Amino acid sequence: DAFSALLQRHRGIVFKVANTYARLAEDRDDLAQEIATQLWRAWPRYDPARSFSTWMYRVALNVAISHVRVQAVRQRHD
Repeated sequence: DAFSALLQRHRGIVFKVANTYARLAEDRDDLAQEIATQLWRAWPRYDPARSFSTWMYRVALNVAISHVRVQAVRQRHD
């Protein structure tokens, strides 16, 4: 499967973004899983004429930013 091979080859991007945007180890794991899920969902819209790593980074960054926003709202409500 092309997606799996590309994800495996560029998995460092997922972990780098997760480590940057999540403090706790379990939050990093959850964020990395959510990034992988969103990459899979977005895969049909990926344009092979473009760089996979750049596309992957952009999706990962968007997911991470959303994660930070949700965490901030939760902290305000606690």
